[in-house]
Amino acid sequence: IYKTNKEISLEGFSLEKYHKYVSHETHLEVIKKTRRLFSEDLKFDDKKIISGIEKIVNAPLSYSPHGSDFKQWIIARINTPNSIGFNPAHKDIYEFFDRDNYIPQMINVWIPICGVNKFTGLPVVPGSHLLNENKIERTKAGSIFEGSKYSVNCIKSWDSETSMKLISPADCSALIFSSHLIHGLGINNNVDETRVSLEFRLYKKNNY
Repeated sequence: IYKTNKEISLEGFSLEKYHKYVSHETHLEVIKKTRRLFSEDLKFDDKKIISGIEKIVNAPLSYSPHGSDFKQWIIARINTPNSIGFNPAHKDIYEFFDRDNYIPQMINVWIPICGVNKFTGLPVVPGSHLLNENKIERTKAGSIFEGSKYSVNCIKSWDSETSMKLISPADCSALIFSSHLIHGLGINNNVDETRVSLEFRLYKKNNY
């Protein structure tokens, strides 16, 4: 916020009350900066987090796919109360498949920071990572879906279904799931609490 507008007083600031300190215009400028962060931008040791995830999945992990110079960024999602902007249902694997006809072994990590409760979380489709692709109706990146244009590959339906389950992890918990899983970024239905989360992908090292 300070880098965007130095005139805003941050006295008494908390992430949960972020929305009380910024105008809509300032918020749009802030999220431009938080949509693409890297490990060096963080003020904590992300290696400890990755090490813990490696133990869970029993595999060495990296921000980069094997044999690639690409480095995965980290997104800090900031959703103000009753926000209506959201990504539709999608799978992260399609970005690689549509571009390279190749899917690296990877997982998604979603870490709630604040504002995650029974009113808001991450919508997912349990078991959809096992669903045959011929059961999925989808678009490609840049498509217009229900009047809005999205950069992700939108999924219109899966096995003739469109409903998703809202997952709200408990405090000090995170979601780790296959990048083949259908998921979306839900609306913040909190009345007076900003939702903040971190999300990123990790790739299996030495992936052949």
